[in-house]
Amino acid sequence: MITQRASLVSISVLVGVLSLPGCKAPQAFGDRNVIIALAESALWEEVGPEVMEALEQRVFTTRPERKFEVTYLSVGDTLWEDMRIWQQVVVLGSRDNAAVRRILDASPTPALDPPAIVQAEEVWARNQLATALLLPAEGQANAVRALLPELYDLLERGYDEWVIERMYTTGVNDSLAGALAEYGFTLQLPSVYLFSVEDSLFRFGNPYRQGDTDLLRSILLTWRSGTDEVTPESLRAWRQTVGETHYDLPQDMLEEGMGSRAIEVNGLPGLELRGVWQDRADFPAAGPFITRTIACPRQDRTYYIDAWLFAPGTDKYPYLRQLEILLDSFRCTG
Repeated sequence: MITQRASLVSISVLVGVLSLPGCKAPQAFGDRNVIIALAESALWEEVGPEVMEALEQRVFTTRPERKFEVTYLSVGDTLWEDMRIWQQVVVLGSRDNAAVRRILDASPTPALDPPAIVQAEEVWARNQLATALLLPAEGQANAVRALLPELYDLLERGYDEWVIERMYTTGVNDSLAGALAEYGFTLQLPSVYLFSVEDSLFRFGNPYRQGDTDLLRSILLTWRSGTDEVTPESLRAWRQTVGETHYDLPQDMLEEGMGSRAIEVNGLPGLELRGVWQDRADFPAAGPFITRTIACPRQDRTYYIDAWLFAPGTDKYPYLRQLEILLDSFRCTG
């Protein structure tokens, strides 16, 4: 990911060629969770650390990862001409700011009175989302602080929409969902996912070659009769058994980052365990896992679902978010 100024400079020549006047709007650069933030230097000195703290929230995968990574540019920085075609751009300023006006003009929503948040797509590049924090002439720092929770929610929802669009590029496997309904449950899986079943043990997976490494996403599902309470200890024991007996290389769970919490999925109560798995190879592989139980009273069943990811050498949160969305699509059928 491009988060350092030196890295931005190293590609600015290429991007500058693509953004010459008269050329077709270029495809947006960068990753969707990398944000180019533009603001007056005096304003950023006041609110920059708070903006970074609000947007760069951490989630534990195999280590703490930032959901968003922010790179700041000051108004007047010559890099802005190139970096404005990043996938995610956030501009802080009043209507006197030319970049703010550009976003306002491109937005499908009516003009708002400051302070307000305005978004527009493909302002400077294709496949881009640009966000303006429209600020009043006075009290701009306080206005930014008041808008930060809404800004984060908007960016997070937009990121989820991007993840879903990317994950379902090949479409939803509706025929598989229909077949699974006959067994008592459904999952909205992408068409590229492989599927197998043995008795009441279902496996879904998407092995993918990315450069010189393998990207693996795996989901295992089964159930037992009854809906008596599942404890964190019993769920952990079940995951350990599954890791030892149902994967090509036995998996163990690491203590770092492990935790459980009560959940609700589409109105159904459940329990979730998260942590890091590590296999027993001579040179162990590792990655994050999410294990859930979901009670379905009308079927008198408790479902057990284990999802894990192997994505070496890259940020894992985007792929972990995919697994979360797939697990959240679970439903009991009649």
